[in-house]
Amino acid sequence: MKRGLLVGIIGLFFMSLHVFAQQVNVTGRVTAADDGMPLPGVSVSVKGSKSATQTDINGNYKVSVAKDAVLVFSFMGMQTQEKTVGGATTINVVLASDAKALNEVVVTALGIERDKRTLTYSVQNVKGEDLRESNQSNIINALQGQIAGAQISSSGGSPGLPSEIILRGSTSMNGDNQPLMIVDGIRVNNSSSNGTVNRLADFNPEDIEDVSILKGAAAAALYGIDAASGAIIITTKKGKAGALQINGSYKSFVETMGRTAKQQGIYTLGTGGVFDESVASSWGRKFRYDESVYNNVDRFFQTGVTHDVNLNLNGGTEKLNYYVSGGYRNAGSMVPNTNQEKINLMLKGTAKISSKMDFTTSMSYIRNDIQEGLGGASAGGWINSISLYPLMYDILEYEKPNGEPLYTYQENDPRNARISPMWGVMRNPRVNDVERFLINGNLVYKPSNWITLNYRLGQDLTNSKYRTIVTPGTPGSADTFNGSVSESNGLTKFITSTLNTTFDRKINQDFRATLILGINSDYYDGQSVAYSAREFTADGIFSPNVADKTTYNITDSWSRRQRYAVYGDFKLEYKNIFAIGITGRNDWTSTLPKDARTFYSPSYSASFAYSELLEAKDWFGKLRFSYAKVGKDAPIYRTNTNLNQVQTVGGGYVKSALSGNPYLKPERTSETELGSEWSFFGRRLNLDVTYYNRKSIDMIMTTRVPLPSANVQMTFNIGSIENKGYEISLNGIPVKTKDFTWSATLNAWKNTSKVLEFPGDIITFPYTNAQLNGGKAASTLNKPVLGVVGYDYKKNEDGYTIIDKNGYPVIAGTKDDEKYIGNREPEFNIGLINNLKYKQFSLSFLWDFRFGGDIFNASRQRMMSVGTAYDVGQWRDKEFVFNGVVQQDDGSYVKNTKTVVLDYSFFANNYYQVGTNFIEKVNWARVRYITLGYSMPKKLSSRLGLRNIGLEFSAQNPIIITNYSGGDPEVNSAGPNAGGAGGASTMGVDNGAIPLPRTYSLGLNITL
Repeated sequence: MKRGLLVGIIGLFFMSLHVFAQQVNVTGRVTAADDGMPLPGVSVSVKGSKSATQTDINGNYKVSVAKDAVLVFSFMGMQTQEKTVGGATTINVVLASDAKALNEVVVTALGIERDKRTLTYSVQNVKGEDLRESNQSNIINALQGQIAGAQISSSGGSPGLPSEIILRGSTSMNGDNQPLMIVDGIRVNNSSSNGTVNRLADFNPEDIEDVSILKGAAAAALYGIDAASGAIIITTKKGKAGALQINGSYKSFVETMGRTAKQQGIYTLGTGGVFDESVASSWGRKFRYDESVYNNVDRFFQTGVTHDVNLNLNGGTEKLNYYVSGGYRNAGSMVPNTNQEKINLMLKGTAKISSKMDFTTSMSYIRNDIQEGLGGASAGGWINSISLYPLMYDILEYEKPNGEPLYTYQENDPRNARISPMWGVMRNPRVNDVERFLINGNLVYKPSNWITLNYRLGQDLTNSKYRTIVTPGTPGSADTFNGSVSESNGLTKFITSTLNTTFDRKINQDFRATLILGINSDYYDGQSVAYSAREFTADGIFSPNVADKTTYNITDSWSRRQRYAVYGDFKLEYKNIFAIGITGRNDWTSTLPKDARTFYSPSYSASFAYSELLEAKDWFGKLRFSYAKVGKDAPIYRTNTNLNQVQTVGGGYVKSALSGNPYLKPERTSETELGSEWSFFGRRLNLDVTYYNRKSIDMIMTTRVPLPSANVQMTFNIGSIENKGYEISLNGIPVKTKDFTWSATLNAWKNTSKVLEFPGDIITFPYTNAQLNGGKAASTLNKPVLGVVGYDYKKNEDGYTIIDKNGYPVIAGTKDDEKYIGNREPEFNIGLINNLKYKQFSLSFLWDFRFGGDIFNASRQRMMSVGTAYDVGQWRDKEFVFNGVVQQDDGSYVKNTKTVVLDYSFFANNYYQVGTNFIEKVNWARVRYITLGYSMPKKLSSRLGLRNIGLEFSAQNPIIITNYSGGDPEVNSAGPNAGGAGGASTMGVDNGAIPLPRTYSLGLNITL
């Protein structure tokens, strides 16, 4: 027995020697295919066993396995690879990105990732790289032409002016139709106060990973009472597992004047053809040959230079990754005495606390200080003072050598003197300084592979200062002639808290069900303190400390809003062929009366991927349908009547002119959406077509009320509007070879709106901040929402213009004759993006086309009133026969044949008064940007100790072709502040707009 045991032990010993003899030590390195960087944290396992290891920070690994073992290399976002050892001692692996998985996932409401194949509503995605190609510092402007259904307009070409984005038309007349802005899952501030830049421009485009645009009600339904205008979901960059990577870039921009309106240089100051310097209009005689004529518009604008520097670091492992970035922008402007200094700092990291728990946190600091030489009113008017300034004066002569104002004309009282607009630009700037702090934490816990709990808490804190001064000696107002200062300091914060529980499980081989249940809290707090003072007693000091104490005016305000919500989202999928979705959200808001504070938002959607049913391999086809109801609550403090402090002697309080309404209820918007998607040739050609019909009812509007009610204004639920249209997005890769790739994307859209209902006898609702001479931005019953009302010439029953017996057209000039005269909505829009790459070179450019849509050219009307308009020089004192009819004594009409002279009296008393003379149907074709890049081959850059080095040349707005008679036709006089007492948007109103500049840039990009 002992002998048998000994034999067995010896046998086992030799068997183990044989096994160890079959074992080999394998080493190697794992890198990424796209950039050749080492990948730490890659799982290296032995197939069929539990044996596994991970690569180190340099991507290296070491493992001891049998000769016939199969190694499995897996990493998140990468395609898994298997390698048979076969006795090899070194196995290096290159992992490629899992493009299929990445391309088919889109970010939707509440940051939920969805499979695009089974998505039941329209979502459009813009990559961060496409934003950066445009080289726009304002993210809103960078989206122009890249989204089907988005109407984007800028208030002008100055760094401190706002831009506005409207998705699928206006849904409200309360002054704000912009979508909800979400950054990394939390609501952020995108307001624009005092005509300053919209606050989304504070963010650094270099930190953006991608942007998801939720245009429809169904897509945004989980945001409930915030979803009526859609939502824009911005995801910032995060750390990538791998060795430390350092990216740096420097760009220098040169900004020049864009397209401006023409002026006449034939006639000088005076009236009736007689020179008179005491008047400010140019209706005098012709300039003599020995008199100077200054092109003051060209002389006013300058060349601005901007420097932009960015640096970011990222790296880590699968268990811990980080992203750190910093940006500095020092921007000049073509507008004198205008500049911007912006700092962006961001820290973001993700830690895998355990196999079931992840924690992501980010912190951002932003400082954005802007000084502007040109200040406008709430209705715009930025360069009116320049375009109206007489051409006999040099606009650059505005002060004496000792710094005192140089008046170009003065009779007695200097308060009524005339001075170059450059005085105000250089001596009376406005300053807007902003600091922002954003903090965001997201905890994800997966107790099982089909249950996920997600809690997010974040805050956006904005501290802003807005300051304007008037230097003593500035004419125009008796109140401010001895100087004034006004300053407003505001502190706003948005706090977002969201808890999601997701159940995602396959019921069987064919069915998959997903259920999301969640609660949300959204808190807003806005506080401000403002002061103003006049009559300075010390030179060069702009402070209330040296102002007349009796002129002090101090106000403060505090606005708060609390919302709570519960919601659910259920989705059922069958074999990736059929999908149905149902969502429901109930909101409670503090801005509505107690019995109307709750609001329910449901949505129903479905998709049918019929190509999956046919087992198609090279093409994909899908139909979508959705229906949803969403809403919008009331502005803060509109349910109660407030008291205002009296600023006169004795003080006290008086009832506010804006009366509260305790019966307000939410606005309601319902939308039906139909869509279809196709992909062909292995996804090299993709088409998405969408039709929508949206109706908004119970619109919240602030309007005047009869004086016997003891109120001036009140907020009501009155009226309804409709938007319908279609969107087409076509993208493809027409050419793809080893060295050359051409990809293109075409976005096309059309929106048609209509005012369906107004209360009582109201026919027209004018916008407070766009009521100009001869015309007003307004909404009219049974007409498109973005309309213009004004005066026209009288017409007979056959539509012919009525001419009086003196030969001039007759104005329909009474208040009752004011009518709808223009539609500011474009008839059709196209954005065409092209990206070409040949070896190390790349070229991208975006064409933007607009067809139709009216512009109310109030800039030309103002220039017409003082005689500086270009067409005054072309037509003044010319003989002309107006096309129309003359009424006879018996009531009949005969064709007009009388010749008249187009003199000062006609232009000032007739032509200027008629709004239809300044309505222009506008088309344009413009290149938004052209960017040419070169990336040095890796073999050369590595010799310099760099991973990558690239050069870039870009031009923004280099080409515009248009039939518009004015400056740049992209106009929006009041920007997002179009409301006042109400209004949808002033898009399409040109009231002294600063033209968009032509900008050229040169950049250097380095990766260490």
